[in-house]
Amino acid sequence: MTDRRVSRLSAVQGAVRQLGHPFVLLLLVLPMAAPLQGQTQIHTEINPNQATPVVRIAIPHPETVIPLEEYNDAFFAPLTRDLAASGVFAIAPIPPNVAVNGDLVKAANADFLLALKMRQEEQDYIVEARLIDARGMTISEPFRPSAYRGTAPALTRMAHTLASNLVRAFSGKTGIFLSQIGYASNRSGHWEIWLMDWDGANQRQITHDRSMAILPSWSPDNDRMVYTRFAGGRSEMYIINRIGGGRMSVPTALGLNTSATFSPVSHDIAFVGSVSGNPDIYVVRDDGTNLRRLTTGYSIESTPEWSPTGRQISFTSGRSGTPQIYTMDADGTNVQRISFDGAWNDDATWAPDGEQLAYTSQVNGRFQIRIMNVITRQSRIIAGEGSNEQPTWSPDGRWIAFQSNRSGAWQIYRIRVDGTDLSQLTFDGENKDPDWSKKSE
Repeated sequence: MTDRRVSRLSAVQGAVRQLGHPFVLLLLVLPMAAPLQGQTQIHTEINPNQATPVVRIAIPHPETVIPLEEYNDAFFAPLTRDLAASGVFAIAPIPPNVAVNGDLVKAANADFLLALKMRQEEQDYIVEARLIDARGMTISEPFRPSAYRGTAPALTRMAHTLASNLVRAFSGKTGIFLSQIGYASNRSGHWEIWLMDWDGANQRQITHDRSMAILPSWSPDNDRMVYTRFAGGRSEMYIINRIGGGRMSVPTALGLNTSATFSPVSHDIAFVGSVSGNPDIYVVRDDGTNLRRLTTGYSIESTPEWSPTGRQISFTSGRSGTPQIYTMDADGTNVQRISFDGAWNDDATWAPDGEQLAYTSQVNGRFQIRIMNVITRQSRIIAGEGSNEQPTWSPDGRWIAFQSNRSGAWQIYRIRVDGTDLSQLTFDGENKDPDWSKKSE
């Protein structure tokens, strides 16, 4: 067996080898992120059917008397990063000494100009945004003056909101820039659940269990996360609000409770539990009632994940002799093996469209991210240095976050599904087990 230190299936196997000891040393960790409370009201009359596939947009610095160092890192830089990564916009370079009007649009060879004004009223920052075309005409309605208002801590959320609404205006789909990534980190001295923005900014701890809190999974409304807590030789599932606090236990009376994941359509949670030391897939309501066992074989079953419709659950099973990906209906029937490329496949997660799975696959002795079309069963590898594991999809299906040890320590990375635009998101301590929020906002 290959030395894979962080596989959830390996962790479950290790627990079984401890003669049924319920404490499972899972080194997969995910924290969750909480949104800021900014206020925006934006409306658009742009017809997304008339949108250009890639829109060139010029974005000069805001017209303001506020010093650059006061707003650049918190507002302007996140705004331009978001739009550059959107897949909808390309940032057009700004030529010098051209007025911010239709002439600048032409000089920058752009389709549109985003004209920004920023001012302060007491503790509030107010951002006015206008979209100007090559004729110098303001596009009607989409960005009302004073639509964005908030205090200094809300500036980044204001930028993400503006970027998301621009994407929606031109593509018909909301951008992902208000989404959050949960993960586990040991930077505080214990494994705890943390959250960060989609680009790695605003990292914050939301659990303070001072034990081992790992494996967070978002609820479909983005308001809660379920995670596993290991303490005192026990593994238990807890639900916590994304802003922290309000922790609630999910009792099952089973010896093992881990790898929990929320149903997208109900109050059910799928998880790995055990009776007499054999890990199987179970489902329970989020209040601990209506416990059901879905698998009953002698093999080790692990890593359940719901399909976006809630009709299927993918999971990892060793029933074929090696870990492979299987699917079953939500009631445990119609079990099918779907992974055949590679001797070890684990940690499957569904794309938002329900037509693709991303999972960890052993390739030439190392672990890489594999993406499979569940209809055609065709798959491809997103290759990278080191071991690359635990994929999770962005809400729009354009990105994948994952953990990798390519730097020598486990950290969270983000990459486009085509394998381009890799970014490292975490740097302090070790960070694992990312889970991307299910909705864009």
